[in-house]
Amino acid sequence: MVKIVRLACFVTRERLFFVRIGRGTFRVRNPRCLLLTWLFLTSLTSVFAQAVIYQAIPPGYDFPADESALLKMQGNGDLSGMRKHAWMVFAGLTQKTPAGEAIWETWYSGRNTFASGLTIEGARKIERPFQNPRQFLGASQRLGIEDVGASLLSFTLFNKETRDFVQQNRFYSKSQLSLLNNAFPPHTPAPQRQISSAPRPAVSLKTVWWIVKQTGLTPIPVWDSQLNPQLPKGNDYPTWKRVVAVDPSRTEIPSSETTNVDFDGPKLNSHVVPLNHFYGFQITANEIDSVRASKAPFANKAQIGDYAVLVAMHYTTKEIPQWVWATFWWHDKPNDGSFGADRPDQVVGVWRNYLMSTTYGMDTPNEKDGSPPIAFNPWLEARFPNGVLSNCMACHQKAVWPSQSFLPVVRGTMNPEDPYFKDEMKLDFLWSIAFESH
Repeated sequence: MVKIVRLACFVTRERLFFVRIGRGTFRVRNPRCLLLTWLFLTSLTSVFAQAVIYQAIPPGYDFPADESALLKMQGNGDLSGMRKHAWMVFAGLTQKTPAGEAIWETWYSGRNTFASGLTIEGARKIERPFQNPRQFLGASQRLGIEDVGASLLSFTLFNKETRDFVQQNRFYSKSQLSLLNNAFPPHTPAPQRQISSAPRPAVSLKTVWWIVKQTGLTPIPVWDSQLNPQLPKGNDYPTWKRVVAVDPSRTEIPSSETTNVDFDGPKLNSHVVPLNHFYGFQITANEIDSVRASKAPFANKAQIGDYAVLVAMHYTTKEIPQWVWATFWWHDKPNDGSFGADRPDQVVGVWRNYLMSTTYGMDTPNEKDGSPPIAFNPWLEARFPNGVLSNCMACHQKAVWPSQSFLPVVRGTMNPEDPYFKDEMKLDFLWSIAFESH
């Protein structure tokens, strides 16, 4: 909301004019001030429309849940109960603020979480600091994966408890991390070489976005596990068998409508879906540079007014010692198959178009063949060799300082005496501490 601003004009004794913007009425003493006034107040409206005040997950969404109850579900192999809880937290995260965005968009960016000694209170501007996902950084920065298919738009966000945890322990400082690691006595057992644990209400999340042009049809790949068996080099999204065609010009489209689109070759009979089936926003002048700088599809042709739509999200909560892990991705048939199971009524609106996988541990509950649990996001982990058989916890158990390598993909708990952990400090499963510190 914009407050009424009193403007003085040097020309007096003129007819009074009024400008109405939103619910506010503004008096202008001279018509020659009218245009200036309108431009000024409109710019304020734009600024304030993007201002947010931090909001936590509200009561009523099973967060933070009782630790013993969560561990009991895991121990009993109660996958349905585990999923219901993960969905409920998702429902809380995605509730609307009074301004209309999801609650999680009021959280703190990596920059605000890992800035030295930063204190942020009250209203601030929404931040969407796009970058390529950490998993996809090039050889000079860790992995050596540089093909176009490896690039997406992404950013991470943290709730207040996670930000305070980082700030209070100075985990934003690489020198502090090295100091802590070097302080362990020689021959300290690997399980004891670790930072302090985050508080139970701590949450961090990663978001993944796709660009949709404001005119015409934009193809977006869709992950169907039954159509995409494991490939030796991984299942990056250009290999997926199906795409949808997103139409931003219509809000209602017959569910049976299809068309032919081109995405890495012709895709016939692609399902046409409206833009409002996604959570997203129009790209502004504040975001266009970071969008164009990425290697995401259509990024080099992105224009102000195009859309960024959410295709995937991870979250993790410290409700149990090894965290609760849940990962989500958009689908045009979200009520089909096991990944849409147990979704409660509290998940509302556009968020019912997302599927989910969750895990509470690296070893249990077992898969049907007796192997450790699988939980991955097709937009992220699937692209690695064996990625469709991975568990996101298996990656995060390797979050240590000073090493920064999660490949090759593993599943199940690693041996505490594995050479990987020698002289390394565990970071409570939070790769962000290694990646975001400076």
